[in-house]
Amino acid sequence: MIVCGINIGHLSSLTLMKNGEIIYYNEETKISRKKLISGIPFNCIDQIKNYKLDYIYATSYDWDKVELTNLKHYLDFKNILKKDQEVYCFFKPHHLSHLYKAYVDSKFKKARVFVIDGRGSKWGPGFEVCSIYDVEGSKINCIYKEIYTLTKSTKKYSFDEAGVNKNTLINITDQIGLGAFYALISEKFNFKDCEGKFMGLQSYGKVNKDLLNDLNKNLTLDKIKKLPVNVDAAKTYQVYFENRYQKLVKKFKSSNMIFTGGTALNVVNNYKLKKLFPKTKMYFEPLCGDEGNCIGTIYNHYLNNNQKIKPIENIFLGEQIKINKSLLKDEYLKSNIVSKDIINILNKGEVVGLIQGKAEAGPRALGNRSLLLDPTIKNAKEKMNSIKKRESFRPFACSILEKKFNTFFHVEEKEESPFMMIAPLAKEKTKNIAPSIVHVDGTCRVQTINSKNNFQLNELLKNFKIPILMNTSFNLAGFPIVETFENVLHTLRNSELRYVYFSDEKKLLIKND
Repeated sequence: MIVCGINIGHLSSLTLMKNGEIIYYNEETKISRKKLISGIPFNCIDQIKNYKLDYIYATSYDWDKVELTNLKHYLDFKNILKKDQEVYCFFKPHHLSHLYKAYVDSKFKKARVFVIDGRGSKWGPGFEVCSIYDVEGSKINCIYKEIYTLTKSTKKYSFDEAGVNKNTLINITDQIGLGAFYALISEKFNFKDCEGKFMGLQSYGKVNKDLLNDLNKNLTLDKIKKLPVNVDAAKTYQVYFENRYQKLVKKFKSSNMIFTGGTALNVVNNYKLKKLFPKTKMYFEPLCGDEGNCIGTIYNHYLNNNQKIKPIENIFLGEQIKINKSLLKDEYLKSNIVSKDIINILNKGEVVGLIQGKAEAGPRALGNRSLLLDPTIKNAKEKMNSIKKRESFRPFACSILEKKFNTFFHVEEKEESPFMMIAPLAKEKTKNIAPSIVHVDGTCRVQTINSKNNFQLNELLKNFKIPILMNTSFNLAGFPIVETFENVLHTLRNSELRYVYFSDEKKLLIKND
């Protein structure tokens, strides 16, 4: 039995699951080469035309009859729909798609799930912006729901949603939700849909206490429009976000907590949450944006039909890249390349693109579509920025041997960060040895590596002069992570990058000088 999940909203994506395992996943943005695609994932649908689907689920923010009709027409046009086959709608509420994806892959049997994003589905007088659930198997209890509205109302609303009952605390407010706040603030700084840039910039500022106090009074849409735009204000907005987020978690804390929705990408806040609740088990969903909701809607199907699901161990769910020699012009291939050869290149201060296996789902490069560089060289940051063509104020991530995590960063012993979902404080030795990966605020977004989660990267780190490599996504500014061999060549030909290692084939692609 093959079940199809389609996210036709923001960050549109599609997945197929057979007997509880994912057999296909992709995001429209990576195929189209356009960032932040919304709507129907036409290119993804084109890739599954040879599969026979038993169930099809569509999810989005809200019920959209026109969009659903268009989806059915396209599925029919591609001969994917069987005669009289239904496309099941999982449009409302949006937050349940986030919940199912995060809960299953957390492997917690029982957990409290925080879903906090820009906005979810329409609810009563407004939109859901925060939902907190208690989950155990297929049993869901919604304990808190925050509804943002511009219409002040004291009317009591009843909602038809799994887990919502008379004991659910429903907060109807005109105060901007946490996710929308961060998105709107980022937009004020000309970082629309690029909240990560804002997160990097804010580290350069200092807290304006007067502004912070003013934010705490009441934060409406009109007020946001009038807020100042400068570096100190940026820092203040980040602190406001953290304080408000942490206050919510303190109020609803539990022994097992899961965080999802777009706000879970705030790695600085995630680290502070872990420090605030050191004895609490936490899971930060790596596909916390809407790109993971196509998976969540299928998990819903399996859970409610008491069918087994194999949780995702990693997020290498995308396509594989095949070398096409016929496309080479000013490049050539060297064969029988092994880890020590790549280390020799890295020791010369060169950037190496690493391509292996299936592509990472979501926004993080975790070693399968990565650009790697020696973090000990003085100009490492400038060198990588020159290749990536990105802003100088943005921080860089790193990959580190899992067993050395505690040696170089202020984390608990045996701490893990396999999906780059926290930005811990670096120790002094790290600042001295590898300053290029340490941001101005002393943090670094870290991926921990072992032989199981990424064998090739583990081999490189194990034999490199230090167990750390700068790791950033294989793409140029304005483009998604590389999806095809053509994308690899485009990056190579339009940047100063010279080396790309295809580790599965043990081949090194080299650009002629």
